[in-house]
Amino acid sequence: MIAEAQSDRITQVQDAMRDLLGGRQLIVVSNREPYAHRRGKQGLDVESPPGGLVAALDPVLQAVGGVWVAWGSGDADFDVTDARDCVEVPPGAPAYTLRRVRLSGHDVERFYHGYANQALWPLFHLAVDKARFVRRHWAAYRDVNRRFAGAAREMISGDAAVWIHDYHLALCPGFLRAALPDVFLMHFWHIPWPSWDVFRICPQSAELIEGLLANDLLAFHLPRHVESFLDCAQHELGADVDREEDIVEYNGRATQVRAFPISIDVGAWERVASSDACQRWMARLRHRFGLHDRFVGVGVDRLDYTKGIPERLRALERLMQRHPDMRGRFVFIEKSAPSRTRIKAYRDLQDQVEAAITRINTAYGTDDWRPIVHISRPLPPAGMAALYRMADLCLVTSLQDGMNLVAKEFIASQTDGRGVLGLSHLAGAADEMPWSVAINPYDPDSTVEAIVQALGMPPAERRERMDQMRGHLRQHDIFHWMEQHVLAAAHLLARREATRSILNDLETVRRHVESRDCLAVLVDFDGTLAPIADRPGDAVLPPLTRALLARLARRSRCHVAVISGRALHDLEERVGLRDVVYVGNHGFEISGPGWAAERKDAAEIRDLIAACSGRLRDRLRSVRGAAVEDKGLTASVHYRLVRRDQIEAVRQAVLQEVAQLPPGKVEIRRGKMVLELRPALDWDKGRAAFWLLEQVVGRDWRERCAVLYAGDDRTDEDAFLAIGDAGITVKVGSVTAPTAARYSVWDVAELTTLLQQVLAWRSREA
Repeated sequence: MIAEAQSDRITQVQDAMRDLLGGRQLIVVSNREPYAHRRGKQGLDVESPPGGLVAALDPVLQAVGGVWVAWGSGDADFDVTDARDCVEVPPGAPAYTLRRVRLSGHDVERFYHGYANQALWPLFHLAVDKARFVRRHWAAYRDVNRRFAGAAREMISGDAAVWIHDYHLALCPGFLRAALPDVFLMHFWHIPWPSWDVFRICPQSAELIEGLLANDLLAFHLPRHVESFLDCAQHELGADVDREEDIVEYNGRATQVRAFPISIDVGAWERVASSDACQRWMARLRHRFGLHDRFVGVGVDRLDYTKGIPERLRALERLMQRHPDMRGRFVFIEKSAPSRTRIKAYRDLQDQVEAAITRINTAYGTDDWRPIVHISRPLPPAGMAALYRMADLCLVTSLQDGMNLVAKEFIASQTDGRGVLGLSHLAGAADEMPWSVAINPYDPDSTVEAIVQALGMPPAERRERMDQMRGHLRQHDIFHWMEQHVLAAAHLLARREATRSILNDLETVRRHVESRDCLAVLVDFDGTLAPIADRPGDAVLPPLTRALLARLARRSRCHVAVISGRALHDLEERVGLRDVVYVGNHGFEISGPGWAAERKDAAEIRDLIAACSGRLRDRLRSVRGAAVEDKGLTASVHYRLVRRDQIEAVRQAVLQEVAQLPPGKVEIRRGKMVLELRPALDWDKGRAAFWLLEQVVGRDWRERCAVLYAGDDRTDEDAFLAIGDAGITVKVGSVTAPTAARYSVWDVAELTTLLQQVLAWRSREA
């Protein structure tokens, strides 16, 4: 049953990936390769490195084809490649191409052991004292990232979706985007993302963020990692951050940022843990280390300073001191293998761990019992599953961890449901596993208490906790993680295809404009004519855009209107042109050359909105970044600068204040990082645009007038829908959410280019 369920999950992901690709080529780019060729005694050996990434992606690539670009780390890797450094894999049943990247010893030393693992790894795991920023390491990191991007680019033929992985390749998306502007890029970041106060320590912080913002989709493990990245993008680059949609707009591009917690192949672990081989390994380990009739704890780690191994050993030593009844009854198996031994911090850690284990065993061990068993050699999957399955307790004491898959491997292997997971609250897995026993690894007393609690826990409670975790894990396995990526990518690709760039279809637009007697250009202000500013008062109309509007407005049979949520007087001051029609407060007040109009029924609600604005200003005074703007007929509550964890407080304040007003008088509308309070009338930008066109052109405007409407906000969707096929509708900015617009432009600069083209067409007609 387990094997059948796993096969079904793989098939689902394969089908979803085929749908996503739709004829596109799949390119995976990672530092680690899925197959390594090494010289053995009997010739060439082929190894498939352990880990969830290879387990998840290899069967998908085997099904859909494509290319995997990775460092050729095996000593015989290039003995089997062709002239392009490619080899078809898997051996014996080739289904896709492995493109290997050649790295010299200097490259590996400076790129991998240097910048990736002596700068980024410690900094992003908050081990700031261990971070080393060396310029030649950074130069190598840039160079290797450029070469990975070049290798991927060489393998792309036609339309492609490129999936990049981890912190080794933060610059790769930027190099690929520069070479292939239209390629779809997504990137999963496998380690934590630190807060801005930590990230700003990095001398290359801007370059790293810029590289990652070349992606269409960027994913982290946890929402808090997403929040930290958004903060860094905003502070470091001044990027436009939408914290409701988790979208970053920068340099004419939009990046969707999401949280997708990585997982494991649960079915594979359950199958191994239920096997006869696992039973044999459990018997072997019990006999070898004298585990019969004793409590067994286990910790499985790479020897890494982020895993809290010395802290764990300190707690185990304190357990022996304070709970002498545990002596002879409890054995802890520390399964930790040396890692990155070319780096001094790792060699020092290995010495520290070995010395601590020796000290504890010497102090408390007896002739027939050792409190700590240290296994440093690799074990096969059945041996690892045996360790997990026979353990009464698994301790995860990470000081900082993006996820920690050991916790999930332990749960999947607990087919008997009798073990307890002691989990550091600083590991990402803790967000998913509230049924574990929480540990603060910096507090050895709490770890001791967790051990005592776990070993004394009644069997029914143990099983209940483990059943809850196993149920969650089955629903959130590695294939669920992949499906999340595929669905998010498919959503973005669908939006991209549904809304074409207008600059790629200018001939169609020209024919529409030239087929009508007159032209009406209706444009929003903030984010359309003028770049979005953090504070509304800082928005400035670029001189070139103002000049274009003025020249268009002076052309015969050409009408120009600026339609905004701003107050009318504010809009008139910021644009400052006489021949333009101004539509303020989302259409509730309008003025043109020599005339003005206002919804009388809206004016009657002015005092209610003013009073509500005053109360909101008082309530939100303590919320940093919140701003209440009273615009007369409407009001805006801006929260662009408010931290994500306080946005809901702003929303609730607005909802509560409006609820106190007379029913049916004031409504709330969402904009781009703003809540609009407006009269509850059947009126919006779309209806205002209709009314205006009938006034300045006539009721037959659909037949006589070419209409161009451009806007960037949710409130502009009313106009996109109202105008529909009767005109040219243009969404300014990212198209990551549904839009009724036919076309798009990336930013204010591209809209300016469009206006220049429209002016040129009208000038030729004259």
